[in-house]
Amino acid sequence: MHIGGLRTALFSYLLAKRTGGQFILRIEDTDQKRLVSNAVTRLSEDLRWAGLQWDEGPEVGGPYGPYQQSNRNKIYQEHANALLDDGTAYRCFCTPQSSGHGSATYVTSGCYHNCSRLPASDSRARAEGGEQLFTVRLKQPDHVRKRMFQDLIYGNIKRLKRSASPSASTDEDSGLDGADTILMKSDGTPTYHFANVVDDHLMKITHVIRGTEWMASTPLHYDLYHAFGWKPPVFAHVGLLLDKDKAKLSKRNADLALDVRGLREDHGVLPETLCNFLALQGWSNPRKSDVMTMDELVENFDLKFTRGNTMVLMEKLWFLQRNHVQLRCERVSNGEEQALGDVLDHVVQEVERAHPDFATNKSGARLTDYCTSVLLADDKSYHNAAHFVERNWYFFSSTEEVKRRRSTSAASQLVPAIDIDSLLQDLISTYDATTPYVDVPAGLRSEATVAERRTTAERSAARIHALLNLLIWQRIAPASAETRAIPFAEQATDTEAVARFLVGDAGAGDLAKDYQTWQKALMRHLRWKLAAGTPGPGMYMVMAVLGYEECFKRLGLTPEAGKEW
Repeated sequence: MHIGGLRTALFSYLLAKRTGGQFILRIEDTDQKRLVSNAVTRLSEDLRWAGLQWDEGPEVGGPYGPYQQSNRNKIYQEHANALLDDGTAYRCFCTPQSSGHGSATYVTSGCYHNCSRLPASDSRARAEGGEQLFTVRLKQPDHVRKRMFQDLIYGNIKRLKRSASPSASTDEDSGLDGADTILMKSDGTPTYHFANVVDDHLMKITHVIRGTEWMASTPLHYDLYHAFGWKPPVFAHVGLLLDKDKAKLSKRNADLALDVRGLREDHGVLPETLCNFLALQGWSNPRKSDVMTMDELVENFDLKFTRGNTMVLMEKLWFLQRNHVQLRCERVSNGEEQALGDVLDHVVQEVERAHPDFATNKSGARLTDYCTSVLLADDKSYHNAAHFVERNWYFFSSTEEVKRRRSTSAASQLVPAIDIDSLLQDLISTYDATTPYVDVPAGLRSEATVAERRTTAERSAARIHALLNLLIWQRIAPASAETRAIPFAEQATDTEAVARFLVGDAGAGDLAKDYQTWQKALMRHLRWKLAAGTPGPGMYMVMAVLGYEECFKRLGLTPEAGKEW
């Protein structure tokens, strides 16, 4: 299934759900020459994967079946006979003729013996004799040129002019308005146009959404509804999808497979991502945000399509992919443990492929839990599993591999590395997990959450952070400053206020800048040591995922025996 086909199906699905209607799947296989083995199964699987479950159709049934046109031939025969009986259609006994022009050969499919003038009795007798094959053609209605045809998007549609020369195609759509159109082929099967009009009426279809390439067929469909005396459904034609060169989007181009299965299996695109992306192609979204779940698409959908074709920009697809992975991660954080689903499965599989040693050492549930932590830490950058694991390679690598990939230029030049290592060693030797929080002087208090309301992990992280800040201030403050008076608490985060507390207004600005330099140098040093300078989540998050043992290894530090972290 091409993404253009899925988009059309999605628009129909959204309209049905928005209005309390039914979304119908019908298998249109009248052209048996183009039938592909297993196509129906694959198409059904693609629709289900995308979340477009049909209310009527194959496998689920419905009151107007069968829903496969190859099983409805008797119905089409009956309706063709009805048109023959009232004179709006006729039997054509002409056979296709070939004409040569140089090396080119083409087939003329028009009625060249004026079969419409045969008396009805003669026509019936020749058909019942079985000696001659025939097609059933629709007679052109009276005043056909004066008719106008309504489309919900484009307004009045005019009939195309007749072709001046025979078509060079053998396709049943050829010369659509160049001669009386064939309704039933000589093998007794219907053409696409005839079968669709009959089925749309019998299945009580109210709205048909389709691509503008079918707009030329709309007058014929209206002619058929008129011939039967039926009320036509509402037609809404949507523009084609174009590539960046403004050519019709094919299933495959140089950059990306654009069939549904290729995007799903080869590129890891999520169903909610693809549906969100396709809904925005040619539809005027009334919301400010383009990120929408299926429920939100249903709630906001209308038939306000843009006129003209739509250029598909794949950057938008990956923007939506990142946002939908974030939404899944939020659901996990809110207690919906299985929300990551296939995203997590793909990441685990990619880790097993790209980092087999790591996967072996941390297998089963431990690997799954670890990959979940990495996803939650870096949820804003997910593209697909391969890209995500490559971006976050340092989470799945050994200490030796991280050391090997460190670049000298990535190390901090703001503060000597030896001084930062000394700071971290002091942190290890000084830190006491049992040290309580103390009151903060009135001038340094903020509206932070009180310690008692934090989890144990949050309290521990805040305590480490507070001690680290204290150690930095002690290194940069003048010897005369009372650094011991700096509150050992996470609320003391106002740099300017702490600087004024230590040295007064005169030197506060320079001291605050020194503190910020140390903080920046520390973060750069940690990223260099723990992740070889690779961009990614904040360092506190990186350290939380790696765990204290791995962090100590990569930092080249040794935790004191028996100390609680």
